[in-house]
Amino acid sequence: MHLSLKTLIFVGCGCFIGGVLRYLTTYFICTRWGISSTDMPWHTLLINFGGCLFMGLFCGLATAGFIESPNLRLALTAGLCGGYSTLAAFAFENTMLLRAGQYFTTGSYVLATLIGSLLCFIAGYALANCLSR
Repeated sequence: MHLSLKTLIFVGCGCFIGGVLRYLTTYFICTRWGISSTDMPWHTLLINFGGCLFMGLFCGLATAGFIESPNLRLALTAGLCGGYSTLAAFAFENTMLLRAGQYFTTGSYVLATLIGSLLCFIAGYALANCLSR
C-alpha cells in the first residue's frame, strides 16, 4: 500500500461518487416501490449486491491487467465501491480468506461482523438515548 495525498484524493473522489450513487439508488428504489422504514429494506439489499458485483468486477479486471493504475484501482474499489456499499469490502476480504484456505477465520469474521455490528448499533443507539435525556 502507498499513502500519498494523490491516493487520498482518488479514494475520496471515489467515495464521494459512491455515496451519492447510494443515496440516489436508495431514493429511486424507495420512491418507486413505496418502501417505508418498516418494510424489508430492499434498497439496502440491492445496493449491497450491486456493490459486491462491482467490487468483484473491478478486482477481476485489475487482476487481469485491465486496470493498471494503483490509484484508479483504489478509486474504484476502496472509493466508489466502499462509498456505495461497505459490504463489498467485507465480501472481498472473505473471498481472499476463503481462497487462502482460512475457513475458520472466514466463519469467525462473518459471525463476529454480523453479531458485533448489531450489538454495536444497539449500544450506540442506547448511548444516544442516555445522552439526549
